[in-house]
Amino acid sequence: MRLTGRRAVVTGGSRGIGYEISKIFLEEGASVLAVSRDEAKLAGAKASLPQLATLAADVSVAAAADRIASWVRGEWGSLDILVNNAGIWFGAEPDLTTGSDEQFLAMLTVNVAGAYLCTKRLLPLLLAGDDPRIVNVGSTSGVLSPNTRSAYGVSKAGLHALTIATANELRGRVAVNALSPGWVRTDMAPDGPGDPRWSAEGALAIVTRLSSVTGKLFHGKRPRAWAGRFPR
Repeated sequence: MRLTGRRAVVTGGSRGIGYEISKIFLEEGASVLAVSRDEAKLAGAKASLPQLATLAADVSVAAAADRIASWVRGEWGSLDILVNNAGIWFGAEPDLTTGSDEQFLAMLTVNVAGAYLCTKRLLPLLLAGDDPRIVNVGSTSGVLSPNTRSAYGVSKAGLHALTIATANELRGRVAVNALSPGWVRTDMAPDGPGDPRWSAEGALAIVTRLSSVTGKLFHGKRPRAWAGRFPR
């Protein structure tokens, strides 16, 4: 029970990787609030995990991030773990230069600004908590390399940059790291070959590491570089 007494918010916590993170945190003794804008999915998660607290909110909207902070303040008073997992992907994406403006902006708003808003609004509660941690769920698509492409890759690279910058700003106060969860089977990627439980175990490993470990990217439980190899 490595998280006994800890309180965690998991955005996008009603399905896929977020659901598995919520589940494994509960198994390890944490109190968990799963946030999602899909009320039906939240109800399904609650039915499977009765001890799970749920809140319907769109993390890309500042007022909704304020509501998450208000819930935590009223119910718990402080926070120990924030997992910024909420994200969107449109499947087979068109090229950046031919795709719609709306898709590109939506991807950045949810995948990057959502994590920014939740981190900023929940930071005072994290600082009031015990050994606070933030995990941003990134992607191998966000690892800068000669193969970087698509709006999704740009958004996840932005989230990785946000992770590094936030870790630098909060060094010594909050450990901030990113998880590259791998290509696993979820609603967003039904053909994914991996088990989302593996990704959840990676998130658990991150939040139970020494607090001095910050500003890092992990693929599951293993550290990996923020950028791939570029030709000289």
